[in-house]
Amino acid sequence: MTTTTSQQHSSKTLDNARAVIINVDDLGLSSAVNDAVLQLAECGRIGASSYMVGGTITDSEIKALTQLNVDIGLHLDLTGVFPSPLRGSLKSIVVASYLRQLNSAQVNDVISQQLDAFEDCFGRAPVFVDGHQHIHQFPVIRQHLINEISTRYGKDTQKPISARVTTPLVHDIKSWIIYALGGNAWRRLCEDHHIATNDRFGGVYGFDATSQELGALWETWLQKAPRTSGLSPALHTQPFATEPLSTLNQHDNAMDSVPRPLPTYLSATLIMCHPAVPDNSWQDDIKQAREREYSWLMSNQFEQLLQQHNVKLVRWSDITASV
Repeated sequence: MTTTTSQQHSSKTLDNARAVIINVDDLGLSSAVNDAVLQLAECGRIGASSYMVGGTITDSEIKALTQLNVDIGLHLDLTGVFPSPLRGSLKSIVVASYLRQLNSAQVNDVISQQLDAFEDCFGRAPVFVDGHQHIHQFPVIRQHLINEISTRYGKDTQKPISARVTTPLVHDIKSWIIYALGGNAWRRLCEDHHIATNDRFGGVYGFDATSQELGALWETWLQKAPRTSGLSPALHTQPFATEPLSTLNQHDNAMDSVPRPLPTYLSATLIMCHPAVPDNSWQDDIKQAREREYSWLMSNQFEQLLQQHNVKLVRWSDITASV
C-alpha cells in the first residue's frame, strides 16, 4: 500500500468513529457507586449516569458532577430503593404491568414524585430518563412516563430530554428478552413524541463474568457499535458541540488546532455499566461484579480498547445537540 493510499485509509477510518455513551446506572445507591461515577468521570471514561431518587447523594457530589459535565438522568425505580405502594420484585412488576393490573393513579403519582425529587435534588430537569431493571418500557408504565415527560418538558426546547431505548447491540438471549419486554413499543412512543434516543443498547450480561470475560464482552460491544460518518475519535468525553483545541487528531499523529462541530447526526450506542469502588461498608447482590467493572473501566487496557476501535465517547447531550 502506498503512503498516499495508507493515509487515505487512515483518514477514512478516523472520520467514521463509533459514538458511544458509557452510562453508569444506579447513582445514589451507595457512596461506593457515587465514588465510582466521580472517579471515572474525572478520568474522562464516562459522561452520563442514572440517578435513583430513593438513594443518597451529597451536595458536594452534585457540585463535582456538574463541574465534570456529567449528564445525569432519572433512573425510574419500582423495584429498588424508592418507597412506594408499587414497589416489588421485577417479576411482580412484569406480571402486573402485562396483565394491566397496575393502578394507573399510583403509577402516575410515582413517576411524578420521582421527577419532582430529581428536580429538587439537582435543581434542574433530568437530561434523560431510563429505568431500573428497564421498567420504564413496560406496559402502563411507559404510557404514563411518556405523558409526564411530554407535559413537563415538551415545550422546553432549550434543554430537550432524551430517553434510553433497548434495541439490542448484540444478538444474545438476555438482550432480546429485555427488548421483548416493551422495548419496541417504548421506542415508537419516543419517536412519536420527538424524544431523542440512543440508537443501540449494550452492556447486557449476567454479572458473573470474570475480569477476562468482561474485557472480551466490552471488545464485542465496541466492535458491534455502528460508526458515524464525519466523526473523529476522542478517548475522553468533552464539552458538547465542538472538540477542544487539544483534541488529538490521529492523522499523522498531529494535534488538531481547529475545533470541529459534531456531525448533524450521531448513531449513538449506549453501553450501560454498574461500577462501584471496593468498599466493605455495604452489600449488594452484584457487589463483586460492580467492583470488577470499576477495575476494568479504570484500566489502561480499557482505554487502549477504546482507541483500538476508534471510539468517540459522547454524552446524552450530544444526541440532542446533533438532532
